[in-house]
Amino acid sequence: MSVRGGCAVLVWAVLAIGPLAAQTPAPIADPMRSAAIQRAQRLVNDGNGTEGRAIIDSLLNATEPRSSGEAEILFWRATLAESWEFAQRDYLRVMLDHDRSPFAAQAMLRLAQGELVRGDREGALRYLERLAREAPDSEVRAEAGLVHGRLLMDQGTRVEGCDVLRTLRPRVRPGALELERQYDYLLGSCAAVPPPSAAAPPPTPRPVAPSAAPVWSVQVAAFPTADEAATFAAEMIERGYDARVDGIAAPFRVRFGRYATRAAAAAAMDAYKTRERADAFLTQVPPG
Repeated sequence: MSVRGGCAVLVWAVLAIGPLAAQTPAPIADPMRSAAIQRAQRLVNDGNGTEGRAIIDSLLNATEPRSSGEAEILFWRATLAESWEFAQRDYLRVMLDHDRSPFAAQAMLRLAQGELVRGDREGALRYLERLAREAPDSEVRAEAGLVHGRLLMDQGTRVEGCDVLRTLRPRVRPGALELERQYDYLLGSCAAVPPPSAAAPPPTPRPVAPSAAPVWSVQVAAFPTADEAATFAAEMIERGYDARVDGIAAPFRVRFGRYATRAAAAAAMDAYKTRERADAFLTQVPPG
C-alpha cells in the first residue's frame, strides 16, 4: 500500500489522527542545507517531485554517514517520499542509526501513524511505546500521547489510555488549539475512569531469576519486513557469516556473531567493513 504525491507522510498523519500539524524538529544550524531542503519542499509541493527529491538525494550523498546532518536529510527524504514504502525505510534508518537525534522521536511518531493507516494497531502501539521509553522528553510527546491514549482506549484499556492522556495533556504547546480540543474531547470520557493507582492495588513484585550477561553482536542491517531481513541474512550466510534475524516485529535486524567481549566483536566488525565495504555497528544481545 502506498501514497503517491508530494508530502506522502503528512497525508498519512492526517488520516491517522485528524487535522493536526505534527511538530517537526528544528533544523540543524546549517543555512545552506536548510535552504536546499526548503527548496526541495517547494518543488515537491508544486508537483515537481522528481526534481525536489533529487535535491534531497544530492544532499544525502554529500553528507557524512551517521552524522547529525544525515539524520535531518533522511527525515526529510522520508517526508517527501513518493510512497509510504520509501518513507518507512528512511524513518527506520533515522530511528535505528540516529537514536540520539531529535528527529528520531518524530520518525517513530510517523512510523506509528503509518502503521495506523495500514490497519496495524499493534505495530503502531509498539512504536508509540518505544517513543515514550526512548524519548520521554521529546517535543513530539504531546502529539504522540494523543494517538497513544486513543489507541489504548479503543482497545478497551481505558485506565491506561486515560492515564496517558492526563499525563501528556499539560505538555501541549501553547497555541496548538486543535490538539488541545482533541485532548479535551477524549479526556471528557475519562471523567469516570479512575487513575491506575486507584483502579487496582499495585502488583506484588515477583522475584526475577538472574540472567546471564549479554554478549556482543555485529548489526549490519534492519528491514521493515521479515522477508527482506531473511533474504539478506541468507545472502550473508552464503558469504560465510553466521547471520541471523533478530526481532519478532519491525524493524527486523540482521546480525552476526555472539562475542564474549567488545574487543572481539569490534575486530569482527572491522573485518566485515573492510571485506564488504559496508557499514555496521556493535550491539549487545542476550546470550543464546
